Amino acid sequence: MEKKFDIPGFIYFKEKNIYTGSVGNIFNYKIIPGENFSVTVWKGKNCLAKTHEEDILAKQEFEFTANGLEELKNWLDTKHIETIS
Repeated sequence: MEKKFDIPGFIYFKEKNIYTGSVGNIFNYKIIPGENFSVTVWKGKNCLAKTHEEDILAKQEFEFTANGLEELKNWLDTKHIETIS
């Protein structure tokens, strides 16, 4: 199975680092750590700040733990599959 997401480990986010990525310049995501992980998924070639609201596909929060990060990755995979189907 091809690895779609190259998301850093929990320690990266524990240091309050934000992570943004994309798959094929169509499926984009931004992960923001805080009390929870806050994730936004959008389509298109623009950064999130320049994206129209109608191009935002989903927003979700996950528990700020290593397990929460794994749930986040699984959710991203599901959203990616839904987007390309």
